[in-house]
Amino acid sequence: MNNKLVVLAMASLAFAAEPKEYKKGTVDHWDVLSTGTNCSTTNGILTGISTHCGNTGVRVYHVLTEDGFDYTVQPDTWDPLKTLQLGQDIRYRIDGKGAFWTPDPTHGTCPWPCTGEKRKEFKQSGDPNHEAKYLVNSVEKRKVDSSATLTNKEIVDMSRLGLSETLIIQKINTSKAAFDLSIPALKSLKDSGISDALLSAMMQRQSQ
Repeated sequence: MNNKLVVLAMASLAFAAEPKEYKKGTVDHWDVLSTGTNCSTTNGILTGISTHCGNTGVRVYHVLTEDGFDYTVQPDTWDPLKTLQLGQDIRYRIDGKGAFWTPDPTHGTCPWPCTGEKRKEFKQSGDPNHEAKYLVNSVEKRKVDSSATLTNKEIVDMSRLGLSETLIIQKINTSKAAFDLSIPALKSLKDSGISDALLSAMMQRQSQ
């Protein structure tokens, strides 16, 4: 019986140490998926009985992968993606059942016995074997955007052609952008007659 337990323990350790193959992806944006309505009732001295309701929801993420897919995922328990900036790269893997996993050392557990050097290492690096599980709501093939990328030059050119501010802003909001928004570049744009409204639209598009 003891021999069987030893074999099982060794097999478990070997499985845990087996390296996982991750792919690269990017957190593109997130939405809030409505999960219902939550209501609470209070009984105030002056107001009497009153009921307040609010919508509840869960954050879902769109992860764009290097092989051209858009995964919409929602956290199962832990949510390390919540701490990341939009546009930040991540590593992920898809298991045999279609679940989405990403490294999550912060929420791991310190190996027993968690003392001395083990505890110190865990505080510094977390648990390198721990992963967070996400449920895959949908997978879509990304649409390839073949339109030209807008730069400062295109904005100046459109302005000099006499296009209205409204049309230029619409073009900015619906196009890929690679604007130079450094202080010297902003001064050059102002000297070229670009309005504050257009500069603001360029900054907002660049930040997305």
